[in-house]
Amino acid sequence: MTEPAIEARLTRLLDRTEIFDLVRFERLCRDQRDFAGMIACYVPNAPVRTSWFDGSVEDFAEASRKKMASGASKAKHWIMPARLEIKDGRAIVESPAVIFDRLTFDGIEFDMFQYCRFFSRVIKTAAGWKLGSFEGIYQRDRLETVDPRDQLPVDWKIIATLRPSYKFMGYTQIKRGYTLNPELLGDDRPDLLAAFYAREQKWRETGK
Repeated sequence: MTEPAIEARLTRLLDRTEIFDLVRFERLCRDQRDFAGMIACYVPNAPVRTSWFDGSVEDFAEASRKKMASGASKAKHWIMPARLEIKDGRAIVESPAVIFDRLTFDGIEFDMFQYCRFFSRVIKTAAGWKLGSFEGIYQRDRLETVDPRDQLPVDWKIIATLRPSYKFMGYTQIKRGYTLNPELLGDDRPDLLAAFYAREQKWRETGK
């Protein structure tokens, strides 16, 4: 292997390590309520879209702070960066993930698990790589009572109206007073995913 090829490979490995560390650290900051640390992982005004929020990262941090302070959510995340594509100072990264939360409805304690992927644009800045966006891609979810003897405290008629990729998570959002977006990215909507991936690849290639 030639010296330029070795240098290129080392540069890619360093970029990969920095970006994957960034992706993991951003979720850790969110889960541990280090909102200043979370915001510092992004470029200013980066868009964030989740099942309950759509706006800038700065507003997301404030909304998350209020949500967690109220006790409405104790959600945590496991995230495993896996896919990375880099061109010049732009990259896209996709990470299998699990969102899990413990909730109580009607006196019944239960756990919610959402299996998903997180997708971000990443931008190389003077301070290093920073996230340029955050988007959830939903796959499937489930609920499980803490005490197996309990029945799930859910309205199955409402759940039957929700999309299979995030019906249980969506139900918990509705139950807590959030407006659920029925057009979120999910494996059950390949049309939305195809358009999204095409747009993100175009941005990586051209910056537009």
